[in-house]
Amino acid sequence: MEIPLLLALAVVLVLFYWAWIALPRSIQTGREQLLRAQGQASGAIFFPVDPLRMLGDWDGTCILFDPDARKACIVVRGKKARTVDFEYFNTWQLKWIEDLGGGPWRYKHVHFLFETSDFERPAIRVAVPSKSDGEAWNAKLSILMP
Repeated sequence: MEIPLLLALAVVLVLFYWAWIALPRSIQTGREQLLRAQGQASGAIFFPVDPLRMLGDWDGTCILFDPDARKACIVVRGKKARTVDFEYFNTWQLKWIEDLGGGPWRYKHVHFLFETSDFERPAIRVAVPSKSDGEAWNAKLSILMP
């Protein structure tokens, strides 16, 4: 009776270690390699990641900016990346849906919609956590790409 219980506990511990320690480290290492490779190929610096120069999050689409090199690295789900010049972005708009019911989450689905000069990907949507974060980034983008 004790051996199956100990065996089950060992399996749970191995799964816990893999899910909470080994896998996140592997994902982070993959992102680091991706950003280093993009930086080396373009002459920009995207790693180490500066949170003040990163729009979006790793779960969706995010854009990292290097204002000195005037380059942006578009990363999709932390797995695919593409580096572009700032001129790649034609326009951007901050968008949201307003919930008239009020409450603490009055603005929902807050995101930027970037229109690009790329026929294959003419629009890029990047989520932001709140309308105030979006407004702050709107001002940053106006400074980066006047």
